[in-house]
Amino acid sequence: MQDATSSEDGGSVNVAADDGLLVVTISRPKKLNAMTEGMVEQIIQAALRFGDDATLRVMLIRAEGRYFSAGMDVSGGRPTFAGSSYEARRYYRGIGIQRLGEILETVEKPVVVAHHAACLGGALELSLSCDFRLASDAATYGLPEINIGVLPGSGGTSRLTRLLGPHWARWLILAGETISAQRALEVGLIHDVYPAAEFEQRVSEFCRKLGALPPEAFAIGKLAIELATDLERGQGRNVERLANSVLFIGEERQQRLNAFLNRKRDPHPGGD
Repeated sequence: MQDATSSEDGGSVNVAADDGLLVVTISRPKKLNAMTEGMVEQIIQAALRFGDDATLRVMLIRAEGRYFSAGMDVSGGRPTFAGSSYEARRYYRGIGIQRLGEILETVEKPVVVAHHAACLGGALELSLSCDFRLASDAATYGLPEINIGVLPGSGGTSRLTRLLGPHWARWLILAGETISAQRALEVGLIHDVYPAAEFEQRVSEFCRKLGALPPEAFAIGKLAIELATDLERGQGRNVERLANSVLFIGEERQQRLNAFLNRKRDPHPGGD
């Protein structure tokens, strides 16, 4: 099943479901995949569908063309607020990429983003909300907002600092530097880098692996990691005890354990 929405300049967000995997593809080649608010809204709708549909196990956000995405399209300008910082803050709370980031963080299923090429600005902010970030060795990363006198304001500053700490946040946010996929892996911005020739296959294999994991354990684990991130050690251990106390009494755990034990007893079923 595939849906697509197109804009007048040839941009589109294509959404396709295949055997539990929901693939969202950004395609606006004439604008280096710079995203409009309309395109972000389509990704929001895909994320809501993903959260609501029990048959969908993994969501993959990808793109096609020379860039993963140059970020949000600012060619149409941004609203002015006549010097009112309050109105500017209201605006930032309401824009689509803010909503999208919150939805991706809270959906209790795996969300993967795959960067085959440059991922900049708002596209990197979106990616910071995903559970797993995978890169081709051709990918690069940057937050160029400082060059137009602002900071990443849709979660980029807060999420990046939380993920990497202030040291690398200064490099990317304040210096506006661009880094390679390999450096992004070294500093912890992404999870893995694959050769460009193997990228699509390796991403697909990873998504299929995630789709085979026990969904309840993943959902509770996602919540537990988020909680434990901001707690002191003793409280963090209480979170993991609480999480496992729910999982241990669940049917999913018992079925998986039985299957594991049966395989150990008979590693070659049906053989001589």
